[in-house]
Amino acid sequence: MRARGVAATILLFAAALALAWAFVIALSGGFATGGFTARDPLRPLIASAILAAAGRILSPFDFDLALGRLAGSREDWPARAAAAVAVAVFVVSTAWSTRAAGGSDSSCYVLQAEAFARGQARLWHPLAVAVPDATPAMFAPAGFLPSRDRPGAAVPICAPGLALAMAAVSRVTVPAAVFLVVPVSAAIAVWLTFVFGRRAASDAAGAAAAVLLACSPVFLYQAVQPMSDVPATALWLAALTATASGDRRGHIVGGACASLTALMRPNLAIAVLPLLALLRDGGAWVRWGLAAAPGVIAFAWLNQVRYGSPLATGYGETGALFSWAHVAANLARYPAWLIETESPLIVLALAAPWSVPRDRAGTRLAMVALGSSALVVLTYVAYSVFDDWWYLRFLLPALPVLLVYSAAVLLGLVPPRTRRFAAAALCIALGGWYLRVAASRHVFELRTLESRYVLAGRFAARELPEDAVVIAGAQSGSIRYHGRRPTIAWEGVPPNRLDAVAAALRGAGHAVFIVLEDAETPAFRQRFGAEQLGRLDWAPAAEIPAPGRVRFYRVP
Repeated sequence: MRARGVAATILLFAAALALAWAFVIALSGGFATGGFTARDPLRPLIASAILAAAGRILSPFDFDLALGRLAGSREDWPARAAAAVAVAVFVVSTAWSTRAAGGSDSSCYVLQAEAFARGQARLWHPLAVAVPDATPAMFAPAGFLPSRDRPGAAVPICAPGLALAMAAVSRVTVPAAVFLVVPVSAAIAVWLTFVFGRRAASDAAGAAAAVLLACSPVFLYQAVQPMSDVPATALWLAALTATASGDRRGHIVGGACASLTALMRPNLAIAVLPLLALLRDGGAWVRWGLAAAPGVIAFAWLNQVRYGSPLATGYGETGALFSWAHVAANLARYPAWLIETESPLIVLALAAPWSVPRDRAGTRLAMVALGSSALVVLTYVAYSVFDDWWYLRFLLPALPVLLVYSAAVLLGLVPPRTRRFAAAALCIALGGWYLRVAASRHVFELRTLESRYVLAGRFAARELPEDAVVIAGAQSGSIRYHGRRPTIAWEGVPPNRLDAVAAALRGAGHAVFIVLEDAETPAFRQRFGAEQLGRLDWAPAAEIPAPGRVRFYRVP
């Protein structure tokens, strides 16, 4: 009987592993690595059922006992559900990651991370002396600006926080690990949503909010891109939950995470300020402040080195980015996008301070959390105007708080004994609707849409001569990263200098290529139409037939 019991337990855990593997394949869409391929989730699902049935038949008592240990008590279910969803988010965001140094934002973070990994604060161009009378903008790829004090160098537009994290990961593992930072941050953000929800309201509200965040269209959209929105959200939640804990360790962790949040997204510094209201004595203020100091000092030092002032950033002049003139247009956009993608139920969070807290500490936490979220929203209401729904990404740090308190308000309307059932129903109904919205807004197509950057870069690395120089615009960052070829930004070349720049590069012994996406070709021709190369009147050497076709022209 003892041998049967051990065998039944082993069969149960093997069945659980096979079931988990089936979910990994289903969530990721399948994958292939080396000679191993996993595409069909049905096979491990059938294997799981067979293994479980065999264990149940072999020893029903021991099987049920092991099943109880595996499932845990009913009190553990919300935490286990949140943990399972966090793991699922990591799998999905890793499997569907674009893994692309694509547009200006992603190129900025990934190339900046490479520079940090080499111990450099700027991006240096190897050909800065090869082109006579070159303009500094020629050597700044997508996502970068010319350095003010170092000819041939470029400084990033984006903040340094994500790049520093990527650089650290790449130094201790492999360079490609830079693309794991955001998926890991996404999983952490989901888990911390549960932790905050459990503290602010109940474990049922926390678990429901964690599931809803994992299904949120804008969260999923950003979880598959190497950008700072999701990591900033995770750090902000860590700062909030740790500071709210009220103990010494929480004060230290909260202060450190608050400064890292600002390092990741500078304008979130204003949203960190209300957290100070959670500190109850001078000792807490000192611990929190000392923990925050290293991040603040690092940020100021990098700004001084790269932009000439501790308060300067690569985003541009504050007066140009933030203006009262933007408020009306943004108020017509962000609230509508939020309701369209997160449902009108998100508005219920505003009632939380009067309906959810069980004591004065809970009321204070609700006021601080919602006040910080309001500051995030107000900051971007005055920010530059954008027309695409996914610019809701700016509001991501506020989303977990809004989901926690809207779920808490809803669950407060049902009897306590049915709240976990109601939370599960809310997750199924609203989470399913979120995923439908995500699919309708092409969230799960982003890897395909961004594939042109990776494909063009790999083509350059594989087919272009090692001494090749690429004149590019949208692809200037991606070819530099994925293709390992130096690039010249055509938008930095004066309208009457394209032929001369190409001639100088060829005279220095380089093969020269012009790489253009379909969407930018008309602007290129308009800028350089008076020059021989600007007419592009010869056949391209290659075409990358991805969405947003990319053409490679070899300069004759």
